[in-house]
Amino acid sequence: MSIRYIFHGGTRDKNSNGTTRQKGIAHNSAFYLAAKNVANDYKSQEGIVKLIKISTAAALVNEINSNKENSITSLDILCHGTPYSLNFSIKENENCGLITGSIAKAMLKIYYSSWEDGIYDFSARSRFVSDLDFTKFSSDARVQIHGCNTARGTMIGDTLTESFSKELKSAGKNQAYVIGHMKKSNPLINGSQTTIKAQDYRHGKRAIIVNGDIIKETNQKGLIKHSDILSLIKEK
Repeated sequence: MSIRYIFHGGTRDKNSNGTTRQKGIAHNSAFYLAAKNVANDYKSQEGIVKLIKISTAAALVNEINSNKENSITSLDILCHGTPYSLNFSIKENENCGLITGSIAKAMLKIYYSSWEDGIYDFSARSRFVSDLDFTKFSSDARVQIHGCNTARGTMIGDTLTESFSKELKSAGKNQAYVIGHMKKSNPLINGSQTTIKAQDYRHGKRAIIVNGDIIKETNQKGLIKHSDILSLIKEK
């Protein structure tokens, strides 16, 4: 039986003094509700849907890599992002998320560190995209990254979505693709009229990427049909 993974959350929900961080609770709630809407769209499709709250990239990688080859039909990750990373955190100024590589890691450490906020670093539980075993994905796997800017154009080096797509291609997944946001994302799919339960990040300018190349840019809301994307890939 094929598997559809939906990972959600990853935002720090405790302050350094142990008190509740309300901002983190709110963000994780939005990611969870949006994840449920993604899951609802997969109910009529083949595969077991697994919703998993994000803890660390190490745990995410271990979960993915524990599967049989060719068994993962889709992967959705709902969390905060940058062009080069998916940001998970448990402790203040410590990222335990997923990164494109060592150069990006060094750049992000500099970017987020400041005299006011202190030194920003990555924990031993952060991981590189290349730590994932991409043989676990099906030949036409769908990867959707719902965080901000992960497919942002005109960046130095590969973005996170480009990195994912190249790893899929290298693993022989010739019809696999990655969908990511080219700008900031938010859960207000219906603007100010969005209800709490309707929160969904699948709107705004997104890119569909195969082997590092954008095959389509879209502002389509909601689910983009798998068959429509496969038709685009076959045309290339």
